[in-house]
Amino acid sequence: MARSLSGFQQVTRLAVRLSDYEDGDAPRPLNLMTHHGEVIRHPSVLGNVFLSRLTSGSSRILALAPSVRFVLQGEEYYNIDGRLRRVRAGEFILVEAGTDSDARIPTTSETIGLCIYLPSTPSGLVEADIGSPVIFGGGADPFAQALDRFARQAVCGANVDSHWIARAAARGAEEFLARFHERRKLLRHSRPAARTEVLHRLERARAFIHGNADRTITLEDVCREAALSRFHLTRMFSEVYGVPPLSYHRQLRLDLAAIRLQHRLATPSAIARELGYGSLSAFSRAFRSRFGFPPSQQRSR
Repeated sequence: MARSLSGFQQVTRLAVRLSDYEDGDAPRPLNLMTHHGEVIRHPSVLGNVFLSRLTSGSSRILALAPSVRFVLQGEEYYNIDGRLRRVRAGEFILVEAGTDSDARIPTTSETIGLCIYLPSTPSGLVEADIGSPVIFGGGADPFAQALDRFARQAVCGANVDSHWIARAAARGAEEFLARFHERRKLLRHSRPAARTEVLHRLERARAFIHGNADRTITLEDVCREAALSRFHLTRMFSEVYGVPPLSYHRQLRLDLAAIRLQHRLATPSAIARELGYGSLSAFSRAFRSRFGFPPSQQRSR
């Protein structure tokens, strides 16, 4: 079946004029999906949200509305346009309207996910075609962190309104697409599809770095995660995020160290040892270079 949208032309305007439909609408609970099957998800003015709790098996989904698919626990594999994409815990994909996909869960342990079919409105089109029916988002992105909160509230049985989640996800998707589009322009690859795929790999690398902020990693570790060579990973990661991967990792660890110091969760000497610095003075120099003042002053800020 042909897609109803070209790229993501309509996704960036999904949150427009939703207030026209909010007044008088009663809160709507989330839908629960516990069995695999073959389904068609139709567009809705207010959107739809499904909490999935599934074990091994596969489902075929034809989504006629743009959707966000987030994994809270376990992992899922999506076959879209002949390509297999893995989505692990804390990650998500944004899928354009009209996309036919096969979703597979490989293990017998329960996989928990949140699938949000975004609201459709009669808004104008915004050109945002990036050469792929799917965009990957790693756990380091603010949108992934918001989706994580929504999913945890749903699992805990909190009184959540699916319409509110759909509206919030529409705004989050709009902001995520804007960030993705700006980062993609920083890459030097000429073909749009190539730039999109490279940025997917860089986002996986960044998610890996954030997921391992508590330990020392090597460039080879990050290369394996991104499936890129040392040269290409270092060059392109620097183009998009401003610094090479290991420098990004060091900055992240210093940022987390600053938080711990501010809340008096550890002493400067203990953090220096944890981060692998040879001495407290070496850690202090790195900290001062990052923030402009020594660790001893962080507690008073």
